[in-house]
Amino acid sequence: MLKYLLLLTLLFSIPVASHAQTPNPTQQVQLEAYLANRDIDEAELRTRLLAEGIDVDNMSQAQLIQARPQIEAIITTMEQEKLREAELTGEDAASSADNTQDEVDDAAVEEDVDEVIAKNDSLSLIYGHQIFRNRSLELYQATENATPPNSYPLKSGDEIGVTIFGASQEDLLLRVSEGGFVTLPNRVRILLAGVALGDARKLLADRLKNYYAFRDGQLSIRVQVARTISISILGEVENNGSFNISALNTGFNALVAAGGPTERGSVRNIQLVRGEETTVLDVYEYLRNPLQKTNLFLNDNASIYVPLAEKIVTLEGGVLRPMQYELKDGEGIKDLLDFAGNAVPEAETSLIQVTRYLKGMLEVINVDLATEPDFALVNGDVVSVPVIENPIEDFVTIEGTVLLPGRYSFEEGIDVGSLLDKGQLRPSARTDVAFLFRSNDDGTSALQRLDLGADAGAKEVKLKRGDVLRILSQRAFNDDFVFSVSGAVRDTAVVLPFPKDGALSLEEAILLAGGTYENAASEVMLIRTPLANREDRKYKRLDLVTDADFQLQPLDEVFVYPNERFADSNKLVSITGAVREDGSYVYDPSLSLRDLIYLSGGLTISAARNRVEIFRLSFVNGAETRTLQATLDLDSAEANDFELQAYDEVVVRNAAEFENIQNVVLKGEVRYPGLYALLKDNEKLSDLVTRAGGMTNEAFAAGATLYRAEGDKGDVILDLQAAVDDVNAPGNMVMRRGDTLYIPKRQDLVTIFLPNTISSEFKRDSLVKGKRIQVAYQGPKPANWYIKRYAGGFDDDTARRRWTTVQYASGQIRETSSFAGVHNYPKVLPGATIRVPAKPEKIQKTRREERFNWLGLAQIVVGAATTVTTFILIRN
Repeated sequence: MLKYLLLLTLLFSIPVASHAQTPNPTQQVQLEAYLANRDIDEAELRTRLLAEGIDVDNMSQAQLIQARPQIEAIITTMEQEKLREAELTGEDAASSADNTQDEVDDAAVEEDVDEVIAKNDSLSLIYGHQIFRNRSLELYQATENATPPNSYPLKSGDEIGVTIFGASQEDLLLRVSEGGFVTLPNRVRILLAGVALGDARKLLADRLKNYYAFRDGQLSIRVQVARTISISILGEVENNGSFNISALNTGFNALVAAGGPTERGSVRNIQLVRGEETTVLDVYEYLRNPLQKTNLFLNDNASIYVPLAEKIVTLEGGVLRPMQYELKDGEGIKDLLDFAGNAVPEAETSLIQVTRYLKGMLEVINVDLATEPDFALVNGDVVSVPVIENPIEDFVTIEGTVLLPGRYSFEEGIDVGSLLDKGQLRPSARTDVAFLFRSNDDGTSALQRLDLGADAGAKEVKLKRGDVLRILSQRAFNDDFVFSVSGAVRDTAVVLPFPKDGALSLEEAILLAGGTYENAASEVMLIRTPLANREDRKYKRLDLVTDADFQLQPLDEVFVYPNERFADSNKLVSITGAVREDGSYVYDPSLSLRDLIYLSGGLTISAARNRVEIFRLSFVNGAETRTLQATLDLDSAEANDFELQAYDEVVVRNAAEFENIQNVVLKGEVRYPGLYALLKDNEKLSDLVTRAGGMTNEAFAAGATLYRAEGDKGDVILDLQAAVDDVNAPGNMVMRRGDTLYIPKRQDLVTIFLPNTISSEFKRDSLVKGKRIQVAYQGPKPANWYIKRYAGGFDDDTARRRWTTVQYASGQIRETSSFAGVHNYPKVLPGATIRVPAKPEKIQKTRREERFNWLGLAQIVVGAATTVTTFILIRN
């Protein structure tokens, strides 16, 4: 339910306690009556409020009051939509059609404006043109819910919306008639033509108080629909002509309809003609003070003329907005800089250069802005404001080890001592040496070393502009050595500064690291890096007790190793096999065989308790390594007394021939489909079909398929009927766990793929799907019979007849056999698919241009003859 508290307190002025969360029944009835009287659907109102970001159920009272104007506007819009719908079905349908046409015309104007702006959306180089091209100004349409200022003059065609939400509740739509009047519901007429909107609000409020009860703030008067006027825009604009626009537009807004002035058009001398009155529009004045010209509303048949610009000058260099500007007579160089946002701080306005074309020659005129602010410019002038790129640094700098580093004002006679007083040396600053950096006039740099001691006289050294004094820190020249302790200490890998006096013992270093853990070895390793050669290393073992006073040196590293480092870390025993979790565990003599099985989660259901094997590594005093084996029965006394050793591997065997229940699935046309368990070894297809009650009368054994999940083998082609008819048939497969046998219903269709046939002669396009057709089974005819009867026969140009195949429903494929040029096509069975392959493309043989090697042939013949002769001689 919409939040009643909102509507009751804000819209209807029905009193509600500030602490109330829900209204009483009387207030609810008032709300429902209000919505019904105004023909407002609550669900639609909620949707529109949410679309505008107004969630009344989750807003505070202050937020609701702030959103009140938006809520009023939405409710009024909904009511006006209802009113227009009623008008379309009543006697005023023709008038509504005219209004609709006006809206269409408005939309057409907006579309034309968008097209003009799109064509002229390039960046203009003349200041003032861009506001007409980048939508800085908008063209209001007559149907828009715009809010005109109080100075907007009402005229015939304007529609005024009035909402009263006090003790009296009313919504009125008042249209200014041709005679300039609006008529109230009580037939009282008020003349509003030519009256400003602000004055009209006061006049209407005074009259309405005579007939309705409301307080201040409970009356809303607004321009619901503004009248449409026709204006002409001529001259140097992108689109000359007449335009039908809303009277809400001022002269500046109207220019948007024409795309604004062209590159040649003036933006300073635009003429607005309203009857006998002519007003000059100046875009520059509008940009300086937009409120100044917002009241230039248009009359019907008003005209706007944009003449050619007479004086265009180019401004470049050190200004905020370098562009081309249009100037009027009497405007000088200072006015030009004002239009450009004035000069940037680094600009030199005393040397402004004006380049002017005069009598076939270019001349440069130097202008000082301070003395010639009214310097007159002519059309085509190029004004350049120079910028100092590398200004002289009128300051000195102190940096380094001072409390207040930075730049300080340069004063004639300033010396090093004065700059030190400003920067204030830190206690760690070196006074025996400092450096003064100076840039010479010839571009070179100079470096001067200074002694800042009291008697050195360096503080009297005079400074120049741009000098930089750098103070060094004593800490930068100190060697901050460290030492480290790591390993079995509480503060691992501690790195601390080494004391400057060099007094640090081993015991003190260990204490700084938090002391050692209980598993720390009694000896530590010291790695020393000599200061004279930091690539070298020295090693020394120290005892934590006897060498506690050993003196460390800078860069020393102390390693405290745990006792585990010096013991075999891989002394493990492992267990695998028929246990719930294989694992390896650290060996200890307290670990028994039963403890090890317990750690592994215990035996599985398939475990053979009488066959637990232990493999042991035998390696004594460097002798040959051997592996020993022991087999135990867990229920024997020997297993209870068996002692494990390090590196033992325990394997619990599975019971002989143990198998979990092996399940298969039978689907389709058997009497009792579903899940079946294999009851014996090597149970076959026929056995499962028999256990499932046999096949139904609708079973299609030839299309039966088997899916084998074992080994991810997938679909298996089989002949189920042969397996059922003869249990000893080779195809009577042994079922495996996870097999799924599917027997479909009887099929009586045959599929023929049409490529490489002449099926197009049959005109069966409506039967063709995916380049194949389905035909009724006509008995065990050969494949060519079906092709000729239903596909028109083979295509002699593309078909390769002797490769014709038939794929049966079970997945088996039979090929055409040939003997002595006679093709023996395979028989077609129900559910079969016939395919005719295409002839392979012929490969054009290229003639070899090589000459026959007669010499090579002669050599072969002579060699063969020699071999034969030699053989005969040997035999004789």
